[in-house]
Amino acid sequence: MMNTRLLVPALAALVSLSAVGCVITTDDDATFTIVNESSYVIEEIYLTDVGDPTWGSNQLRGDVLFPNETFTFGVNCDYYDALIIDEDGVRCEVFNLDLCLNDSTWYFRNNTCTVFNAAAKARAEAEAAKATTATTN
Repeated sequence: MMNTRLLVPALAALVSLSAVGCVITTDDDATFTIVNESSYVIEEIYLTDVGDPTWGSNQLRGDVLFPNETFTFGVNCDYYDALIIDEDGVRCEVFNLDLCLNDSTWYFRNNTCTVFNAAAKARAEAEAAKATTATTN
């Protein structure tokens, strides 16, 4: 007769091994929602597997994400790098997003990326300079 003290740890190890791996055969087992809380239009959103140098296709598929709009799309269980490009072509890269078996919401703000924060400040300075020039002419 099998010793139950040996059987229980063996079953526990088997269960833990099956829970650790992320082997999903169905499409889109999670969603990724981007809420644009910034003051600019997001024109492109790309995702790629972590470390992959190719970005693949634009998730917005020709659409744009205006301020206060939300965009949701399906993803497969994995870790991703993201590339976000705004209306002026400013590029923001975010690394190691865990989009595995959960529905994630990302609130994108002017200060989410340092490059976008710097671009927002430059835009404000340019607008202030235009306003000053317009009032002095």
